[in-house]
Amino acid sequence: MLIDRRALLGAVLLAPAARAQTPAAPLRMVIPWAPGGSTDVVGRFFAEVWQQRLGQTVVIENRSGASGTIGHAFVANAPADGRTVLLATNSTYAIAPALYNNIPYVHDNAFAPVTLLARSPLVLCVNTRLDARDIAGLIALARARPTALNMGIGGTGATSHLASELFMAHSGTQFTLVAYRGSGQTMQALNTGEIDAAFLSATTVRPLVEAGTVRVLGTTGTTRSLTLPQVPPIAESGLPQFEATTAYALFVPKATPPAEIARLHTAAAAALTQPQLREKLAVEDIEVIGGGPDVLAAHVREETVKWAEIIRSRNISAS
Repeated sequence: MLIDRRALLGAVLLAPAARAQTPAAPLRMVIPWAPGGSTDVVGRFFAEVWQQRLGQTVVIENRSGASGTIGHAFVANAPADGRTVLLATNSTYAIAPALYNNIPYVHDNAFAPVTLLARSPLVLCVNTRLDARDIAGLIALARARPTALNMGIGGTGATSHLASELFMAHSGTQFTLVAYRGSGQTMQALNTGEIDAAFLSATTVRPLVEAGTVRVLGTTGTTRSLTLPQVPPIAESGLPQFEATTAYALFVPKATPPAEIARLHTAAAAALTQPQLREKLAVEDIEVIGGGPDVLAAHVREETVKWAEIIRSRNISAS
């Protein structure tokens, strides 16, 4: 039998190309919160650009419940093959371990850091009926009337709760905390004057500011809000060590190979430079960071120590 050497050579040369063109298996991004929240918004905006840099489809899977720890536990037990990624916030990787006793994993033993994506601040707001026009004025009122002023929070352990506790610790004040089922109810209570103050997102509270029922005194970040740039950071208003932001980060199961972690981070870092992604996030008052595994690991350590101390010293309990 005669064999055409040119055809054989062509087949050999084409084989690698054909394999290279085979679509990669989808990457699963687990978001431990329900659809529609800020973490879900970040995940969907980011995944749209990230998958282009990865060259593989990113499928979002919402696994909510137990303050985000159900989704974390799922990823902790997933195969460490680089195909399952967790989009987490500091409320779960830094705050939850100090707040809950029955978490079925130890963060540092269960996860490897990939990328610190972004952060978003809250803003400290008051009802305009309250005679406080800046942070100093609010602190003076609260010190003169301990526990008389009330502050709304979105439930025990929520970012707004921890920000409130941190504010009281740094300012030497004591507000009466009133818990609501999420930011929507808190915002309504602030709007009607049922509560005096609250920490809310800038995008949530902006309509009330425009309506004249709510006044924003400061932002919890170290820089000015992207959507309310006229509002100074609380750290510039007499409480220089104050910061309470929501951070968004990517993690993978602990045993994921370093080469896979590097691949995921390289694509994530490239995605975060894209103007269309940064613009979408800025509209939601979310600032891009883009730190790699070492930066994220240091951030986790710092946040864990910070919030554990606040939870201990303020005697905060999830029960």
